[in-house]
Amino acid sequence: MMNALLYFVKYPEPGMVKTRLAKVVGDHHAAQVYRELTETNLGILNSLPSGFVKVIIAFDPFKNEEAIRSWLPGPYEYVAQKGSELGARLQNAFQFAFEKGFKKVMALGSDTLGLKPEVLHKAFDALNDYDIVLGPAKDGGYYLIGLSQTQPSVFQGIPWSTAAVFEATLAKVKGQRLSYFLLPELEDLDEEHNLPGGYRYEILT
Repeated sequence: MMNALLYFVKYPEPGMVKTRLAKVVGDHHAAQVYRELTETNLGILNSLPSGFVKVIIAFDPFKNEEAIRSWLPGPYEYVAQKGSELGARLQNAFQFAFEKGFKKVMALGSDTLGLKPEVLHKAFDALNDYDIVLGPAKDGGYYLIGLSQTQPSVFQGIPWSTAAVFEATLAKVKGQRLSYFLLPELEDLDEEHNLPGGYRYEILT
């Protein structure tokens, strides 16, 4: 198998996930909707043809590995996220996958809205011809990054958790003269306005 997909997840502990959303809907509601979206997107990954991709659950925090395996059981590999900030965690996860022998590796956020299987197929196909694939997010970050070989520089010096993540990453890519392919823009679950349709919640008072 030549493809690997690093699925970045956090254990849905109230108060530890989707903190911006939690300010409106409360810690427990935010954790629940994150849990449901993570499971929905994992279902999309599972719908990909058998043998096409190996899903690797990159989880946080490391102390919750048993709970993660119980929550998201399946024919996956599991690896703890390692690093003090997202760039280090991404680079370490990519290095783990490439050292396993995978030739094309992608990392995907578990809080992505509107994910479709065809987006993932397009991303892997693009890595046949491009060094890097990026899926820009509407908040200025990215929901997906794919590489055909390790590229530590694209994770260094990035202003993580800001609206400048995508542009800073693209500048790194261009500075390194890497070829790149851009996927359709999607949205992350961060704010009240982009809660999945039909989700019921109570405004905190």
